[in-house]
Amino acid sequence: MSKITQALEKAARERLQHTQAHATTTAQAVSIHIEPASGPGDVGDIAVADRIEVDPHIVAATDAQSPISEQYRILRTNLQSMRMSSGSPVIVVTSAVHAEGKSVTAINLALTLARQEKLRVVLVDGDLRKSAVHRWLGLGERAEGLSTALARGGELNGSLVRLQHPPLAVLPAGPHPEDPAELLGSSSMKRVLAALKRQFDLIVIDAPPTMLVTDPAILASQADGTLLVVRAGKTQRKTVARAHALLTQMHAKVVGCVLTHVEYYLPGYYQHYYAYRYGEKKEATSDKGQATSSKQQGTSDKKQVSGLGG
Repeated sequence: MSKITQALEKAARERLQHTQAHATTTAQAVSIHIEPASGPGDVGDIAVADRIEVDPHIVAATDAQSPISEQYRILRTNLQSMRMSSGSPVIVVTSAVHAEGKSVTAINLALTLARQEKLRVVLVDGDLRKSAVHRWLGLGERAEGLSTALARGGELNGSLVRLQHPPLAVLPAGPHPEDPAELLGSSSMKRVLAALKRQFDLIVIDAPPTMLVTDPAILASQADGTLLVVRAGKTQRKTVARAHALLTQMHAKVVGCVLTHVEYYLPGYYQHYYAYRYGEKKEATSDKGQATSSKQQGTSDKKQVSGLGG
């Protein structure tokens, strides 16, 4: 190996270590006013979050120029090329089981979409059982959120938070209710979605894992498109097939899969990066748990840079 190659590899490793070393990134959130609430379900005022600390896995906020962030821009382009509906599309992000990276995927996708000029995007934490969006974004526990809005019959006033860079509105899950499935399938949820569609151009919903509860199928049946997150080297093909079947039984439109925890070599960087890849079925595992790709296998837990958590 030449000295030039060694130097380039060292520089790439140092850059990667620098990204991981910054455990949190400080960002500003501001209070804005969209329009006065004129009835149940209208958005009204958006609440204030003084300062937030974003987890480094949320690369769309912490390292927008990284190779991983580029994968989210590719996903954004693919989604925008689909004609899911007129008006304001609703996209549900789910997985088959937990710890496949669905929440990180949903947040990074929403932030990437929000970077586009004049595109008003809202991220909804639809996981009312094990919410994670507020934790990844450093918003802290929220007294107001989707659950409280649903309990009020769809009244959203005071439940939303706006991030400044990029300009993304967030509807946290709120306190965990006793009957999440019933709430998500209620007329109150329909009013919440109708209100969000009046105020935003695109809605991204982080939903629970499909194989564990009925909540994601209920949400997906109300959406224009559903993304199924699959973890390379871990999720079995039969599990993915079952999750897909459960969604389609509820008449959900599965528009694609997002493959997470993929190790790949990026030419020009002389270093392996671990990121998301999209739509490569050959990276899923067989029923025996063996990686079926003829290229790189999924990363181990010690090597992952992105996509941790659910």
